[in-house]
Amino acid sequence: MAFASSLVAPLPPPPPAARAGWRRARAAPRRLVLAASSRGGGSAPAPDPPTFDRLREQLLQLHAEADLTQSKANSARVRLVRLTEAAENLKKRAVVSVRMGRENEAVELLVQKKKLTNALENIKERIELLDKLSAKISEKFSPNFIRLYI
Repeated sequence: MAFASSLVAPLPPPPPAARAGWRRARAAPRRLVLAASSRGGGSAPAPDPPTFDRLREQLLQLHAEADLTQSKANSARVRLVRLTEAAENLKKRAVVSVRMGRENEAVELLVQKKKLTNALENIKERIELLDKLSAKISEKFSPNFIRLYI
């Protein structure tokens, strides 16, 4: 039984939920469909060599993925800076509260600072992950770019 594969256009996204209307819509991933053939051939035909248009489309998709990944990493970096400043401000406010004799308020501020510190660690991990992903996309991008122009 021989198998043929083809890319199917992505399904339209489901209607957005009421509270998720502010989120950016994600593009649906392409799905690979395998079709079985009942013809008796024994061996599958050799795959078609990549055409210029197909390579160009793949190249554009990789470039778009790399841009999106870099955009996510950059926005995470901005968020990291903002939260770092907020943690420093909480620490300063806690010091002032202790000096003024409001220990309970200082404890609450330090608890908030601890939560922010945990969020900062998560953001740092996300930035590292996005940078690794971007590097892998770039690695995939280079051979396709070379094949396209050679």
